[in-house]
Amino acid sequence: MSQIERNQTVPSLSSLGMVAKALQTTIGDLMGQPAQPQADTYHDKRQPYTLEEGHVSYERLSSVFRGSRLHSVKFKMPCGYQSETVSHEGEEMVYVLRGQIKYEVADKRYLLDEGDSLHFDAKIPHSIAALSHPSGFAEVIWTGTMDLFDGADRGAADSESIELIGTEFHALNL
Repeated sequence: MSQIERNQTVPSLSSLGMVAKALQTTIGDLMGQPAQPQADTYHDKRQPYTLEEGHVSYERLSSVFRGSRLHSVKFKMPCGYQSETVSHEGEEMVYVLRGQIKYEVADKRYLLDEGDSLHFDAKIPHSIAALSHPSGFAEVIWTGTMDLFDGADRGAADSESIELIGTEFHALNL
């Protein structure tokens, strides 16, 4: 935390999520994360964002609704990027779209190429690194249960259940 305060490091999205939880706020409140009120996202309409002067760019893929637990982000890391080691409640899954990454979960190293995935218990200390690749970056889809976005309990999605009237999902009372 002190390194963040002294501008010596840019936190990962996971670390920022833990800071937000400790401060009883949201990542959106801390850094102006783009809202995603609709259930659908389109590649040419998403707003990429970074944390401070970070080199990792993020695109929010998921929305929130009453009872939602999964959050999903596409992120792009330059080769050579290495995250800090974190652990937190929940679980995570990553899918490599482009490049090669190294994920360390506890003492085990996973080298993942395009098309590879990894699913693990996020309570186990873990980190990610983008390895050398001709594209110059790695692109990953991350999905997890860590609360990264403003939740429905903050009034984010009451209107979404109205949008479901007349659809096959209306009977689910989401």
